[in-house]
Amino acid sequence: MASASRELFRRWGALLILLGLYLAMLGAIYLFFVTREATIGQLVLSLLLALAAPVLFLIIQTMAARYHGGQRAGALLGGSIRDFWKLLVISLPLLLIVVIAIYVFGKLEPTAPATAVRDAARAVAAPVPAPARPAAPTKPQPVSWQSVAITTLEYLLFCLVLPLAAIHLWIGTAREGVTKTFKQSPRILARAFSPQSVISYALGFIVFAVIPYLLVVTKTPASSAWLDAGLLIARLVLGAVFSLVGWVVTIGAMCRLREPGDTANVAQPSEGTGHVPAEA
Repeated sequence: MASASRELFRRWGALLILLGLYLAMLGAIYLFFVTREATIGQLVLSLLLALAAPVLFLIIQTMAARYHGGQRAGALLGGSIRDFWKLLVISLPLLLIVVIAIYVFGKLEPTAPATAVRDAARAVAAPVPAPARPAAPTKPQPVSWQSVAITTLEYLLFCLVLPLAAIHLWIGTAREGVTKTFKQSPRILARAFSPQSVISYALGFIVFAVIPYLLVVTKTPASSAWLDAGLLIARLVLGAVFSLVGWVVTIGAMCRLREPGDTANVAQPSEGTGHVPAEA
């Protein structure tokens, strides 16, 4: 993690490009949700924004997997724009797993959201009058271990298993191509859940998820409305920076956890001699 951080902050050109792409992606997502679909032009704009956000995301992931290779920032951006589609191809099986998981988890607890909405609507439409005498204390509800187990599985799948698998598949695709990565996918996925990989991801999760969340939800006391607005903007900007840098550094750390036998990390012997070249 430290090595990946030093490399990223030494590459100021690449870091600024990543920040620009990240802000463009956030802007596209924001405009997509605030644009009303009333005219043909707005429908076209919504469609373009819906396409732009994932494309920018995949370009960022490609740059994150390659920024430590020593390329110039311009060449790094150009290669990432040219090859980002490969990450989409390798992600299709994971997207299918996401769709199936959402469907299965929805079937396991199909009535919970509807019940909560219906109870809230009843409380607003016809509030219950206050009782004439204190109500008897209610018994504590038993813990629904089924709900606890389902929620735990959801968090493990969507916050740990699928992101780790996606990161390692993206790294392999960005560096070696779709075909080779697909053939080596069992070994790549086994490496994704090694102790070093899981610990690196957990440390990165604190930076790109926990810290930005705390920055956004924590209210800073202010004496005026302008100061409050300024502090909110500062927290949002810091949250975005931590999210981007933490994610990119996490991917960079995963690149450094490749097995010693990979061709990217081990010099190959010269043909016919069996010796390692002196440059190695």
